[in-house]
Amino acid sequence: MHPSCRTLAILPVLLLLAQTQGAEPATTSPALRCETILVESSHAEGEWSGIHAAEYLIRLNESPKALAAFRPLAECMTPQYRIGVWRVLAQAEPAPQDKARYIEKIRGVLLDDTADDRLHALESLAKLHASIEAPGELEIVERLADSADYSGRSFAIWRLMQAKPTPKLLDLLMDELKTEDDVRRLRAAFVLGQWKPLPAADQAKLRQLSASEPLESIVFPYLAIAAGQAETKRLAESKNAAHRALALKELTNRGIAVKVAPAVDLADDAPLALRQAAAFALLMKRPNETADAN
Repeated sequence: MHPSCRTLAILPVLLLLAQTQGAEPATTSPALRCETILVESSHAEGEWSGIHAAEYLIRLNESPKALAAFRPLAECMTPQYRIGVWRVLAQAEPAPQDKARYIEKIRGVLLDDTADDRLHALESLAKLHASIEAPGELEIVERLADSADYSGRSFAIWRLMQAKPTPKLLDLLMDELKTEDDVRRLRAAFVLGQWKPLPAADQAKLRQLSASEPLESIVFPYLAIAAGQAETKRLAESKNAAHRALALKELTNRGIAVKVAPAVDLADDAPLALRQAAAFALLMKRPNETADAN
């Protein structure tokens, strides 16, 4: 971990522990348990689980809690992880000029052909729906989208689709599912899962691909999510904790009701990704629903 990522990062954690030290675990409400999971894990410095926790908090209109964990890391220069830090800050900062400043930091990495984390920058700019506007940026994104060998091709296509969706771009994205590289197929399936609505023919193809994909494949849960709501709901009932976590997150983001079993999904021995997704789903419900979920 680069030293710049460690600056003052422990202080918010100590403050959080001091604030919650007197809480009795036996009487902790489900809502408080959920918030504690997200706030504490957002301070996992250097871990992508912390990035994900912060983005859950932002989605829950709890940006100040995300800022408490990530403002001290603003000058982080560790490749890849810095992109996640800046992505959080671009979403959490209240002032438009500060949001823009962190988007420009990410864009600067994309424009730097010597940077090791250009792919991460490309992905995050797409996730932030950042417009293509810097000199030379469009040329770079188009070149990456046209490159049949580029592992992040789906993210470049995604950015072009955000600027001007065309059937040709969607066909290119669907073609990425035909590669033999499972990571590339995963990325294509992820992007397709975020792109709505899809033409009926493409949706039907995704359902077919999802049905034939081995359950143990890393691509499977992303194909299931891209295939549609019914497949995503089935994924949410999976015994695979990682698959269930992805489905809970996606359905909650779409505003679709999900079933959460706090005793299982929030248990200390449950995988962190599942605990985070379940906490997010419960906190997005109405307060009385969260209180009753035990």
